[in-house]
Amino acid sequence: MRPGSPIDIKDASAGAIMACGLLDLSAATGRHRYREAAPRLLVALSRTCLTRKSSRAEAVVARCTRNRPAEDGIEISLPYADYYLLEGILRVLEPQDVDRAIDLSTVPA
Repeated sequence: MRPGSPIDIKDASAGAIMACGLLDLSAATGRHRYREAAPRLLVALSRTCLTRKSSRAEAVVARCTRNRPAEDGIEISLPYADYYLLEGILRVLEPQDVDRAIDLSTVPA
């Protein structure tokens, strides 16, 4: 495989980061179209790029690419993709729904 080849290479980490960036743009500009686009991107990532039924998975999000031009880390899992996916989901949820999404009250201190 050579850089720029027409093979379908995914970078879910870029998509998760972009979703958070769209939420930031919405907050900074007041333009709701950015906030409306972020959940669509997060849903698409959740439907197509989550690791499922894998005993080898080291992360939640698969199909990430670390450095495409150098052909390094193609179609792998990256921890920051997990972080930004969860960050985006929590930022999209209404404040009253965050407790329902992650209940930290049962975690021992």
